[in-house]
Amino acid sequence: MPSVDYSNVDSVSTLHPDIIQTQILTRLDGPTLASTASTSSYLQTLCTEQRLWQELSTVTWPSIKDSRAAQAISSFPSGYRSFFADSYPFTEYTWQSGRDDPPTTGLISAVDLYYRGELIYSKVQEIEKESGKAGWFLSTPFRVDMLDPRESVKTRIRYPGGDYEAWVRDMEQGMKLNWIVIDPVKKRAANVSSREAVSAKRNWINGDLEIRFSTVVAAGKEKAAEVAAVVSCGSAETWKEVDEEVGGEVHVRDVRLQVEDIEGKCLKGRDSLVILQGLLVGKRCCKDGDGEERRGKERYEEYVNMKTQWREKKERRERVQDTIFMIFGFSMFVLLWSFILLR
Repeated sequence: MPSVDYSNVDSVSTLHPDIIQTQILTRLDGPTLASTASTSSYLQTLCTEQRLWQELSTVTWPSIKDSRAAQAISSFPSGYRSFFADSYPFTEYTWQSGRDDPPTTGLISAVDLYYRGELIYSKVQEIEKESGKAGWFLSTPFRVDMLDPRESVKTRIRYPGGDYEAWVRDMEQGMKLNWIVIDPVKKRAANVSSREAVSAKRNWINGDLEIRFSTVVAAGKEKAAEVAAVVSCGSAETWKEVDEEVGGEVHVRDVRLQVEDIEGKCLKGRDSLVILQGLLVGKRCCKDGDGEERRGKERYEEYVNMKTQWREKKERRERVQDTIFMIFGFSMFVLLWSFILLR
């Protein structure tokens, strides 16, 4: 983060405002720009200029250049400055009551996928909720697909062949994903992705590599859930043998968002939208970005352990129930047999 010397702020006012805005403020990142605005009323006026925050936002998230996202952001209380303040920090989940109504109109997804700093995919899509389909949407499993099943995105990433595990580690470390959800009605936004991948593993059904970016939300063990953004990658053709000594261009085959409960089941539309709304209105975490990204992976690993413990507890409970049913069934058989013999 660039350092700013505030020791002689008054001397800054002697510079022409255009010089400050074009030569100084444009070199600052978002947090530093916000800090600079708090030093004096003069700098606050310059730092809150909409164009600065628009350029900063579109450089950080190229997808929001889309007219649908731009129109929604322009209605925010302070435009792009409000949007940046919502989307840049990590959000802390606020669990809402199931009685709260989810957003009544479609949310907007703005997605940017990077590999080693290079943008490889960017798209904006609305989550449609037409009045005639609202009941169907809210009562079916929630899933947002950014790619058509017949569509794939070419990349310059090459599958080296041979050492598949090394390639998986490289993909997990190299991929970055921003998935911003925008609510154009309540004028809020949130980045629901963990930014860095929390896991990468092969899908043994189709052979693709699935890279997961997750935000874990929890209000106690009984309400733990996961907002999962999943990127699936494969070769130009379906993988034949992952250890085959062949190279090949890697394609992005699937980019999707879903919300899963602790059992791994996809939640329905209504429940998922309530959780997304909780992220939109939740507190923002202003800690160091890299540290918070690492913490995101730690939270995911804790969540995986929680799921394992929950599953084991469920299996023990089911075994106890099976044992009770067996004893009850055997007892009934003995009683029935005794009754027949006595007759």
